Amino acid sequence: MREQDEWQPDAENLMALESEIPVLSAVREFAERAVRANWFSELGDPIDEKTAYLARSYLDLLGFPDADAIGVMSWDDALDASASLDLNTEAWEVEEQLRAGLMEEALAGVSEEGLGVMLAHLSAQLADVLPELIDEALMMADELPDTIRDLAVGAAQQAAHGGALALVAAAVQAGNLDDMEAGEEALNHPLMLRYRLFELGRWPLALTGRTLNLF
Repeated sequence: MREQDEWQPDAENLMALESEIPVLSAVREFAERAVRANWFSELGDPIDEKTAYLARSYLDLLGFPDADAIGVMSWDDALDASASLDLNTEAWEVEEQLRAGLMEEALAGVSEEGLGVMLAHLSAQLADVLPELIDEALMMADELPDTIRDLAVGAAQQAAHGGALALVAAAVQAGNLDDMEAGEEALNHPLMLRYRLFELGRWPLALTGRTLNLF
């Protein structure tokens, strides 16, 4: 992009952003909620009823009703499962398609600049808390490589990004996020459900075959 084509905070562009505030403020509120989430607090614990329900809903809506969530109980097992995170699995491809679709829907109602500013704000807010929280979770583990720490932080950031996009896309389609139907749609989007698993303190590692490895 040429320098003269880059977005500038002039009066016209700022007024355009202000017109998007009712929708984009949803991302700010989402960020405020996300920084208070129980990131990585339940890693390795048995899967409780609420987590099982969210995982089941996530798999069904993602298009894998015959898959099941299996608990990963140790960091060593999580490290083994995380080895498949960079593979272009079927589930990974579905999520990428969903993410692209949400971005297209969001940009039908808000500017790329406005959305970028709010998503950058979300990422910055989480960058202040996620490393500290994963370090707390890792405190009792023995000499695990830094790669798993980085994978955990990156996966959490990506999940929050997907949840925020689900909110914005639903708000754009409905005209505002106060619409009950829009809120329900956002809460039941697969990428929002993936974020909510993180919010419960878990880490959905990877869907390999018909097994969701849930740490």
